[in-house]
Amino acid sequence: MKPLTSNARLLFLTVCIVLFWVAGDAQAAERELHWDSLDVDARLAANGVLDVTERHAMVFTGDWNGGERVFNVRPRQKLEFISLERIEESTGRAEPLRQTVRPNAVDEYSWAGRQTLRWRSRLPSDQPFANTRLIYVLHYKLSGVLLKEDSQYRLDHDFAFPNRAGAILRFSLNLELDPVWKPVGELQTHYNAGPLAPGRSFVLTIPLRNAGTVSPVAIDSSRPPEVLIVTAAIVVIFALIALSFFFRERHLGRFAPIHTAMIDTTWIEENIVSHPAEVVGAAWDGRVGAPEVVALIARMTAEGKLESEVDGKDSMTLRLKVDRHKLDGYERALIDGLFFNDATVTSTKEVQRHYKDRGFNPAAVIRSELDKEVKRVLPPGNAPVGYLPGIALFVSGLGLLISAAVSDPVYIAGMIGGTFALAIFAALLRIPGWLFRSRIDWGMQAAALLMIPAFCISFAAAAFIWIVAGTGQFELPWAAIAAIAAWALWLSNSSISGMKSRQSADAIAFRKRLAAARSFFMKELEKPRPNLRDSWYPWLIAFGLRRQVDYWSSRNASAATTTDSLTSSHSTTHTSSSGASAATGWSGGGGLSGGAGATGMWAAAAAGMAAGVATTDSSSAGGGSSSGGSSGGGGGGGW
Repeated sequence: MKPLTSNARLLFLTVCIVLFWVAGDAQAAERELHWDSLDVDARLAANGVLDVTERHAMVFTGDWNGGERVFNVRPRQKLEFISLERIEESTGRAEPLRQTVRPNAVDEYSWAGRQTLRWRSRLPSDQPFANTRLIYVLHYKLSGVLLKEDSQYRLDHDFAFPNRAGAILRFSLNLELDPVWKPVGELQTHYNAGPLAPGRSFVLTIPLRNAGTVSPVAIDSSRPPEVLIVTAAIVVIFALIALSFFFRERHLGRFAPIHTAMIDTTWIEENIVSHPAEVVGAAWDGRVGAPEVVALIARMTAEGKLESEVDGKDSMTLRLKVDRHKLDGYERALIDGLFFNDATVTSTKEVQRHYKDRGFNPAAVIRSELDKEVKRVLPPGNAPVGYLPGIALFVSGLGLLISAAVSDPVYIAGMIGGTFALAIFAALLRIPGWLFRSRIDWGMQAAALLMIPAFCISFAAAAFIWIVAGTGQFELPWAAIAAIAAWALWLSNSSISGMKSRQSADAIAFRKRLAAARSFFMKELEKPRPNLRDSWYPWLIAFGLRRQVDYWSSRNASAATTTDSLTSSHSTTHTSSSGASAATGWSGGGGLSGGAGATGMWAAAAAGMAAGVATTDSSSAGGGSSSGGSSGGGGGGGW
């Protein structure tokens, strides 16, 4: 058999596409529904109840079971269904449909849910409809369709239903008002429209005055007093929480500006280098991490306690040059962790190989003892945070929700779900506090920005209570509304309390001086000839400025002492009691014994050593249109 030519293949493909398209159209045509007409008769009674009769002339094509009408019953509205009839078009006789649990026979109807009415027009064994016209009449009453606005009322109702399967070719409405209703302006009694495509509806908005003596059933658009009280309470209490935070932190000196004008070499030696580099790093941001570990290795290398050799990118060999038994505190803890089995030589690869099964975190090893040293350096004293308001808000919210659950058990699920949601939100909202407390150089503007999550929580609660619960879109008892407010304020207060300083004013002032030194270092590293010393290199690392130092070295390599001259021999400087080198001048941080600090390779290798080892078994898991009126609308079609 000869293979098809390219033209034949193209023709074959075209024929297949056309056949597929025709078959798809034919399949779509097998099931079609539209309305020849929808005629609505409505009367607004003196008591505000809308009495509606809908006459549906529906045309079915395909294997439909029958018709469907979805009622859009809004909050505070009530539907009273009266009857459903099929009209014999030839005789005009009305045949009432029977309500059953499930419509298994023709001319039976049932409710699928609280708002969906379905009726059967065809048995599954019958032939599919073929452009079959059937007429049904629905009669029902709907209360709560009026909105009360001061002394006036407003009818804002959708007399059609946009969510439907087909078009309405012709729509008509006859509207009658009880004599007690006086329209504000002109009013038609008969309306015509069409065709209405799926998604389009027919909404009438009519302002009315009531001349009757009986108060009609209407939805009051004004907010209930409890909604006004709770919303105002959220705004006022949140403002008090925020203002008290700013006054408290200002009193403690937390927002004092960072000045570097008075800083010179002598100031750095007296206020910064007089403390071990890793202690300075942990004190300035309140954290112990990789920068503190690298700074400790750099300081011990500069003091001759360690000898380092860079083996390549992120890899280093360390040699212990002193008796480990003469070391104590976090120095001994780090040495025992890196130089295991009483070894005097270790490397990044050996550490990784030794701890591959159980993991190793150098920062965690030194954290406990280093925190003790930081507390000895910082001025004493704590600033009380005050947890009583937060506890009161949480307990109040829980008690109010329990009260709502006692009156209506449906709120038990809300209480359980709300507790879990609170735990998640509370954990996430601690992040701004952790960030703010670790950055002593951040001021009032940063604090205001970090308050945005807390503000959003309170604002969302107030908006929900005002817009949703206040207008009746979602019915909630007073206790549930107050519980939402209390828990939202508890979350906001918890987030803002997390930002509060825990240290005394003297301790904050000390950390401010450390932040000033860090700012001074950053400004100097922007200069070709900074007023820095190579002996300060561990302190720059402790401040988290390794990348800035590396950038300065790469940008000013020609001005600095060459790397070979810095790393080919040991430092010839002597060590002071504080561990600081007496050498002066800046070449990019060079001079580490056996290292390459000037080029940044030493710091990168030390960072690789400080990164520790993760356990091999650790893993991470990854894991229709609405009505335009305030009442009426809904959907309809077949099923």
